Amino acid sequence: MEPITSKEMAVLDLNCEYYGLSRLQLMENAGMAVADEVLKLNPSSVAVFAGLGNNGGDSLVSARILTSYTDVEVYIMGNIKDIKTNIARKNFEVLKTSGAKIFEITHPSKLHSLDGADCVVDAMLGTGVRGELREPYSTAVDLINQCNAEVIAVDVPTGLNPDTGEFVKAVKADTTVTFHRPKPGLLKPEVKEIVGKLVIKNIGIPLAFERLAGPGDVKLTFKRFADGHKGTHGRILVVGGGPYTGAPALASLAALKVGADLSVLAVPKEIKNIVSSYSPELIVRGFDDAGEIEHIHKCHSAVVGMGMEEKLAKKVVEVISGFCRKLVLDASALGAVDAVGDAEVILTPHRGELEKYFGLNKNAGIDEVKSLAKDLNATILLKGREDLITDGKKLKINRTGNAGMTVGGTGDVLAGVCGAFLSKSDPLSSAVTSAFVVGMAGDLCLEELGYCYTALDVVSKLPIAVKKSLEFS
Repeated sequence: MEPITSKEMAVLDLNCEYYGLSRLQLMENAGMAVADEVLKLNPSSVAVFAGLGNNGGDSLVSARILTSYTDVEVYIMGNIKDIKTNIARKNFEVLKTSGAKIFEITHPSKLHSLDGADCVVDAMLGTGVRGELREPYSTAVDLINQCNAEVIAVDVPTGLNPDTGEFVKAVKADTTVTFHRPKPGLLKPEVKEIVGKLVIKNIGIPLAFERLAGPGDVKLTFKRFADGHKGTHGRILVVGGGPYTGAPALASLAALKVGADLSVLAVPKEIKNIVSSYSPELIVRGFDDAGEIEHIHKCHSAVVGMGMEEKLAKKVVEVISGFCRKLVLDASALGAVDAVGDAEVILTPHRGELEKYFGLNKNAGIDEVKSLAKDLNATILLKGREDLITDGKKLKINRTGNAGMTVGGTGDVLAGVCGAFLSKSDPLSSAVTSAFVVGMAGDLCLEELGYCYTALDVVSKLPIAVKKSLEFS
C-alpha cells in the first residue's frame, strides 16, 4: 500500500469535511478501530494517554467504547481547557458524561506507575511531533516504556516523526494502529521496534477523495509570515502582451489578489502606456528586446505567455529560465517548454492547446495526460469542466467553477494565481490550489451576478475565495 505523508493526510482530512464526509464520523471510525484492537487482548484494565489534538480525540472515542467492557483510566496530557479542536472537545464531553475516570496531567508529578494496567493506549502527540519531547510527555513515554502492559499506539507512536522515522525518544509500541494509509516513517525497517506490528485500518475515506482539490490544499499552500516584509510573500514577474494588452494585466492583478507582495508586469514597449493605464496597482515595465527582461525585476516566480506572439514568447522563456527557477507557461509560451531546462514548471493548457502544442488528442484520458507531464518533467493544469492537475506521478481533480468562466480572460487570471502560489510552494500544490481558488471565485460571481460576469469580476472575488478556504474547518 502506498504511504501518505502527514501533510497529505491533513489535506485529505479537511477536504473530506468539505465534500460532506464529517471528520467527527472519521474520528468515531478511528476510535472504534483502536477499541477493536484493544478488545482482542481481553484486558481487565486499560490506561489511555490522550493528547490535546485529534489524535487524542481518536483515543477518547476508543475510551468511551471500552468503558462498556473493561476498567478504563484516561490521562489528558495537558489542560483540558486547551483541547484544540471542536471534534476532540465534543468527544471529551461525551466521554465525561459516560462516567469514565479522567485525570488532567499538567505536570510529570501527576503521573504514576502503570503496574495495574493490562493495556496502554498511546495517543499523545500523533503526527505533529518534531524533535525532542517536552514535559509531561517525556516522563509519560518513560512510564509507558517501563510498564509490562501491551502498548497500542494510535496512528503513530508518540515521539516518532511520521514522515522520516526519526526520533529522539519514542513510545515502544507492540502494535501501531494507523488509518487509511501508512505514514512513510512507519515503514522504515529501523523503527520496527518502535512501531511493533503495524495495523492499517480503513476509516471510511474513499480513495477517490484523495484526488479531489479542496480547502485543505489552500491551507497547505498559502503562506503568511508575521515577521515578513515587502517581497516576503512573493515577488512575481509577469511577461506578456502584444496583440492583446489586457491579458497580462489580468494575470498581474490576479497574483496580487491572492497575496503576492509584488507583481511586476513586463510588456513590449509599444503597449506599455496602454497597459499602465488599466490600474494604479500595476507596476509596468517596457522592453524592446527579450534580453532586457533579466534586468527588470528579481523574482521568485515568473508567468509568461498571456496575449503574446509565439516567437517572442519563446525568446522570453529562454531568457527567464536563465535566472528564474519557477515558471508558469500559459497560452503562446506553452510551446517553449523545451527551453526551461531544469526549472520547476506549471503548464496551463486547455484541451485545444494540449493538441496544438503537445500533439495529444483533445479527448486524451488521465493516463495520457499524466504520461505527458512525466515526459515534460512539468506539472500540467489542464483546464476544463473539471480541471486535471498532474505532475506525472500524482493526480488531482478540481470541481469548482462553472460555465460562466468561459468568458475571455479567466485563463489569464488562473496563470497569475499559479505564479503567486508557486513563488512559495511546489508546482503541484500551487496548481491544485490555484484551480480551486479561481473556480471558487467564479462560483462566487455566479452566486452574485448570474452567468453574466467578466474576468475582472473573478479577480475581485479571489481574496474572498482564499479567505473562505482558510477559514473552512
